[in-house]
Amino acid sequence: MKNPVVGTSCTLVLRKSYCVERNFGVPVETTTTTKPTGTPGNGISTPQPIQTGMVTNCNKFYFVQANEGCRDIAAAQGISLSAFYAWNPAAKSDCSGLWANVYVCVGIIGGPRATTSSTATTPTNGVSTPSPTQAGMASNCAKFYYVKENDGCRDVATAHGISLSDFYAWNPALKGDCSGLWANVYVCVGLLGQTATSQTTATTTTTGNGISTPQPTQPGMVSNCNRFHKVEAGQVCQQIADLYGIGLGNFDTWNPQVKSDCSGLWANTYVCVGVIGYTAPASTTRKTSTATRGNGVATPTPTQPGMVGNCKTFHLVVSGDTCRDIIDNAKITLAQFYSWNPSVGSNCQYLQLGVYACIGLI
Repeated sequence: MKNPVVGTSCTLVLRKSYCVERNFGVPVETTTTTKPTGTPGNGISTPQPIQTGMVTNCNKFYFVQANEGCRDIAAAQGISLSAFYAWNPAAKSDCSGLWANVYVCVGIIGGPRATTSSTATTPTNGVSTPSPTQAGMASNCAKFYYVKENDGCRDVATAHGISLSDFYAWNPALKGDCSGLWANVYVCVGLLGQTATSQTTATTTTTGNGISTPQPTQPGMVSNCNRFHKVEAGQVCQQIADLYGIGLGNFDTWNPQVKSDCSGLWANTYVCVGVIGYTAPASTTRKTSTATRGNGVATPTPTQPGMVGNCKTFHLVVSGDTCRDIIDNAKITLAQFYSWNPSVGSNCQYLQLGVYACIGLI
């Protein structure tokens, strides 16, 4: 009975307040998380506090955050909504009884395995979206990544060539500090109409030599490197060595884990193409031109890695050049220059000497 004082005769007193609905959504105030204890009869350590009425054969648990819904939790854990309700009956079939800050059951002994991702077409954008997805993911997502145990937000962003801020913006449930990242769900790593570009990476000073080193680097790279190249998909060791005039032997020495057959070269990482105290031989390479396939424009070589394919006007980078100097002379914007030459970095830190950059399109 909600108001026992009124008695069976329902005697109400003027200017008094009475309860008309019991609150099932908030657990007892004194409830605290305690160390797991063995659940009698099944040997599974059960964390506390738990949702009232949870099944006794549960072997997988989830701690409910504020504002989460039953459907989101079920999807994230790869179980059906009906199974979630069956294992947590106090949540009620409309989720009105779900409590925050308690553990619910998301798996039972001998129960169904978490479902692998199935795809469904998102009606608003036509992109086939795998499930389960991270709650709150951007609706215009076009590229997805399945999160594994021990993945971190920065690692995922780096691997997909996107900024950490974009990753958080497209997956707001991560809370901006990665504390909301779930394993075994899909997160968004690309939007409709968004083109992956070279990621803006923070640089760190290598201890002992004072050189700012871009990240991520090829594993095993020498510590006295002072010149770097970001490897593009499809590039090979000989091509990179020729581009910088350093010889394949030097390249292999400075990047030993690429192996002598180049099988260890990783795309989207930085390799060493120069070390402290090394001077590349005077280049005897003369300007050569080849017709760029598909547009008929004679393109000089070598070019800035990743340069757009529809370029028609080029600038040979010489000693002392800066991106600002180049764009001022070409009468273009900095945004255009970075867009046409993405590998120069977000502040011109990777502009390469002795190569051609694009300063005008067809």
